[in-house]
Amino acid sequence: MKGRLSALAVAIVLVVGSFLVRREIIDDDNGDPSEQQADELVCITELADLCAAFAAGNDSVTVTVEDAGATLDRLAAIDSDTEPPLWLTVEPFPAMVDSIRAGTRAEPLGYSTNVLAASQLGVALPPDGRLDVLLAACDGQPLWRCIGTNAGSPWSELGGEGRWGTVRPALGDVDGSALGLSSFAASVAGYFNDADVSRSRWENDPAFIPWLDGLADTSSGVSLSGGSALGTMATRPSALDIAATAGFELASVDADSQRFARNYPAPEMWLQAVLAVPGGAAAGDLAAELTQLLRTSGWDDAATATTPVPSASAMLALRAYWNDAV
Repeated sequence: MKGRLSALAVAIVLVVGSFLVRREIIDDDNGDPSEQQADELVCITELADLCAAFAAGNDSVTVTVEDAGATLDRLAAIDSDTEPPLWLTVEPFPAMVDSIRAGTRAEPLGYSTNVLAASQLGVALPPDGRLDVLLAACDGQPLWRCIGTNAGSPWSELGGEGRWGTVRPALGDVDGSALGLSSFAASVAGYFNDADVSRSRWENDPAFIPWLDGLADTSSGVSLSGGSALGTMATRPSALDIAATAGFELASVDADSQRFARNYPAPEMWLQAVLAVPGGAAAGDLAAELTQLLRTSGWDDAATATTPVPSASAMLALRAYWNDAV
């Protein structure tokens, strides 16, 4: 009998010891055995250089770069038993994933987000007086509404020089890029002069479709040889002369504010960079590392943002509406 009790006591000690070792060595820093350290990070294309720098100093995570729209569509369609990656993106793309999945009755991925930094959406023009002419011609109306109304019109009709040709705005890749779709949201907010953008507003405004058609026709006609609207204007100025952009991109392409005239149209709208972590995963201290890289790459402190881009449902509706328009 004593031998049996001794054997039982030894077994209990071994089990408890195994559990303690597992908590101390195998589980993540939070001590939660249900979470596992994620080992894949997907970055939006706008942050490719930043993520290359991150990958060079971090071999514990596999880093890939992909357009936000492509990642959105891929994650919306993955099987529920497939492990989702960490995602360095902007709001509200992680919530957009589960919004699409809900429509197909797929299990949500349950991304949680940690806002790391912010950057204001704006426009850039050549530094030759075009911005001053545009602001004067648009006096009394929101800038983006004026841009869309005059897209494709001669600059001379706005008081500019004939040699400038026509007003050529570009939003970028609205379907594929986070910056492109967010810029479109900002332009629609400018049309209504209100950051509260919803499908009902544009569906009940008969003037919106002609405005969008003019903006979409001009913007979609620009071949984005430079990757984004600003990148294209930097390398091929003849392609466009009003580029939708954001502060972080301007800091990268035009750090000394000499190459472009810039404006941040009302109503204010801000990108919010986030590290999205799927349910059941842990990110360790990656958020702190990525925040530091964002700040040194021209992004502002997360607390600087005033008005974020619209909700997940509104952004999905805008994306679909744009694709129908072009």
